[in-house]
Amino acid sequence: SERTHNLLLSASSTTTTLIMATPSKDQAEVILVGCGAPLRGMGWYHAVQMLGGECSSAKLCHIVEPWFLGGGASGPGGAEFTAFKEKTIDEHGVQFHTSLADVPKVADGVKRLALISGRTVDNPRLLGESIAAGCSVIYLEKPGAPTVAELQAMKKEAADAGVEISMGYNKNVCKYVRNAREFAAKTDGSHVTFVSNNTYKNTVEDLGECF
Repeated sequence: SERTHNLLLSASSTTTTLIMATPSKDQAEVILVGCGAPLRGMGWYHAVQMLGGECSSAKLCHIVEPWFLGGGASGPGGAEFTAFKEKTIDEHGVQFHTSLADVPKVADGVKRLALISGRTVDNPRLLGESIAAGCSVIYLEKPGAPTVAELQAMKKEAADAGVEISMGYNKNVCKYVRNAREFAAKTDGSHVTFVSNNTYKNTVEDLGECF
């Protein structure tokens, strides 16, 4: 079972030994960077999916959450996050950290992936720290960075380090985009224009350049 895979309990009358979550040979070791509050944070939803086995190629082993493991622990959402943390450690052996620098060095032969779901303004820094932590693949939640120029710099930084980046996308509309692209590829002289009807204003404050 998942619990047996993650946890090995050597019980005696006085001691219990906990073995931390580790990926199988067919899985990537995942560091979730930016979990957020349960039922609110996008990172939390990613965590629940992986912990529930919905992505068989990914093993959630580390969660980096500086806010709720620090100054936000006693504020709104703090108690809910603490309960989630304790349950996740107990049932899945996931390790929690306040920064990427605290994550143990990647083991030989392990493919490490960072799923960055933090504050947009922090993402350029978090990408660099993820590369330094030994991640060879990075899944970056949209919009990725405050400006296109920063996204371009991040793309170059990753390419120079030989790190692959995948960008998060809204799955509710991606099938329509795929169908449109496939149709365009089969139609000579075709041209596709994508128009967004979201509520973001085209201003710096609303990150209009990225949205």
